[in-house]
Amino acid sequence: MSSRSLSSPPGLPFLSRLAVGALGLLASVSALGGAGAIRTTVTALSDTVTYAVPASATAPALATFVGFEVRIQNVGGNTINHTRFTAVLSDNAAGQISSLHSVEGADCVATTTAAEVSCTIGQLAAGASAPAFRLFFLAPVRATSNTLPNGSLDNSTSPATCAGSCLSFAGTTYYAEGTGGLTQSQPLNSTEAWGPVPVALGKANSTGVKSAVPKSGGNFFTGSGGISTLADVFTTTVLVPASASSTSAAILEETFGPDQGCTNFAICYKTLITVPPPPGATAFSPYLTIVIRQDAANIKPGTKIDSVVPLYEGIPIGLCAGPTTPRTDGLPCIAARIHYKNRGVPGWTAALDGDFEWRLLNTVNGSYRLP
Repeated sequence: MSSRSLSSPPGLPFLSRLAVGALGLLASVSALGGAGAIRTTVTALSDTVTYAVPASATAPALATFVGFEVRIQNVGGNTINHTRFTAVLSDNAAGQISSLHSVEGADCVATTTAAEVSCTIGQLAAGASAPAFRLFFLAPVRATSNTLPNGSLDNSTSPATCAGSCLSFAGTTYYAEGTGGLTQSQPLNSTEAWGPVPVALGKANSTGVKSAVPKSGGNFFTGSGGISTLADVFTTTVLVPASASSTSAAILEETFGPDQGCTNFAICYKTLITVPPPPGATAFSPYLTIVIRQDAANIKPGTKIDSVVPLYEGIPIGLCAGPTTPRTDGLPCIAARIHYKNRGVPGWTAALDGDFEWRLLNTVNGSYRLP
């Protein structure tokens, strides 16, 4: 994750602001010398996010989210009043639109545009911190005019830098200093510029997806709507349920060979699913739903779906007690396995003809493999 407190002056070009973000460290040090001071720390919940994909005639839309956690602390010696957090999510490619989706834990509204937000924090006593809150924006659809490569974030630099397609989150925290402290100072209206916090855009969704996940949950998939095709013979769909708080999600698909037990498919795949349970929880409730599909063209002749035993972290996956009943020991189970062999199979479509599908339930992360 990417985290930034005080940073570069507003008004600089996108990439220039990223490059001079280290100036913010000097600003934060000097701010502590006054009687009233505030520290704003903003963290990206996923520092790389897959572009959203609009719906088509054959596939649902892929909605992905850019999420940030915000922490605000009064690090000065006086009470501060009328604290207000403002932010703008900007894009370095024209024609790409992000919009505020939801807020967790604060009173926030979109302002001038859907990508600008203002949050009322109120009064903070000396040394006090406001409750942390999270902001979620709908990720943009990649513009056809965008010639930038997929974004990549370099976390080895401080502050992190972003190359290619990127978003930048930055803004100002406003506050009014009250009287108090040893010097009984006069009230002073102050501002603190923070950011930018970069987020890379554009991870290809044919083999992987990355997104923040609001507490309302989300449906994330590889390929075109999670449907396996000749062009993409293996796909993964993860349905994250609504929960008490937000998280992040990542799907990464890779191939493996005969030396790792590949026997039933021309090309064998594994998928690593990373969806941490919400803060304070050790598992998801009710569960993650995972759908894995293999295209008919990739299935070796004579292979029966019942003879393919999916593996979770190298452990064979057994059947669930029921189609909506996960195990309670952190291991997945098979809620359904379907061979779309003909039109008589419920759910059959021309795109799924001959394909294999496994529907798995689990309450935690893990790596899945079809040998």
